Amino acid sequence: MSDSPAIEIEQMTKFYGRRAGVVDVSATVERGTLVGLLGPNGAGKTTTIRVLTCHMPPTSGRVRVCGFDVFSQSLEIRKRLGYLPENCPLYTEMRVMEYLRWTAAMKGFTGSDIDRAVFDTLGPCGLETVRRQLIRTLSKGYRQRVGLAAALVHKPDILVLDEPTIGLDPIQVREFRSLISSLKGKHTVLISSHILSEIEAMCDSVIILNGGRVIASGSPGNLRGEVVSCYTVECRAHPALMALMPQLVNRLPGVKLDKYEEIGDFAQFRLFSEGADPRLEIGRVLAQSGIEIRELHRERVTLEDVFVRHIKSSPTVAPSPGEKGGMAS
Repeated sequence: MSDSPAIEIEQMTKFYGRRAGVVDVSATVERGTLVGLLGPNGAGKTTTIRVLTCHMPPTSGRVRVCGFDVFSQSLEIRKRLGYLPENCPLYTEMRVMEYLRWTAAMKGFTGSDIDRAVFDTLGPCGLETVRRQLIRTLSKGYRQRVGLAAALVHKPDILVLDEPTIGLDPIQVREFRSLISSLKGKHTVLISSHILSEIEAMCDSVIILNGGRVIASGSPGNLRGEVVSCYTVECRAHPALMALMPQLVNRLPGVKLDKYEEIGDFAQFRLFSEGADPRLEIGRVLAQSGIEIRELHRERVTLEDVFVRHIKSSPTVAPSPGEKGGMAS
């Protein structure tokens, strides 16, 4: 089973009564990769995570984790999976070492193997300096580290992180993001987050859900390439420039005008292009018309642009059984 993908989802559907959580979701996560699970509230991310972590079975479809079926082999999956929920439940009156030893024992370690497993986790999670502290005295960032250490103590093949940086300050977010990135290759990591810049910086690929369905998937680079390019032009204002703009844009194949505004002696406008980079042609057309260009640049397409484009162009609800529409859960 070691040659199989870390996660295989085939036409997974989950209903809560007549409400659909996810419908016909299919996805594959390769071993050793870091994958982002994205979507607005109610898109089906939590339902997907609950099925993958064996909290509940799908209504239909096939889901395998590490080659094991979530319905009939859930115990084998749980041995190979670590999970850090959004609100990590910790015993705050326990000390860090005490809690991690207890966690290791719950995972089946005995004797000296318990301490070995704990010390192997303390270092990578940056907990050496606080290992004797009561958990209730720790900052939010260190509590998240404790939760991550508990999820890693049994060296799982797959790590599932649900909004792991929620509530952290910017410095803690950067530190925790670096920590998560260091796990790639050693573990397969599936991370659900609303912070798109975070996902873009870390992940090999993303899966975007909306209305309980997968609406896009692939590497951030490939998905960014699908978004229409946008160019900003700033030039010296000309009395007839606004009137000339439609004619100028018509001379640029595949280019459309998004907006135009004049600020003092300068005019600024945005152009969309669905074809090849049009900057040379834009410069040529404007120069021939006597327009003095001050600045011309291509705006960087972000994962947020990709996310918004797909969400706006996809259905927002998943159907319920026997109905044409329903509420995603």
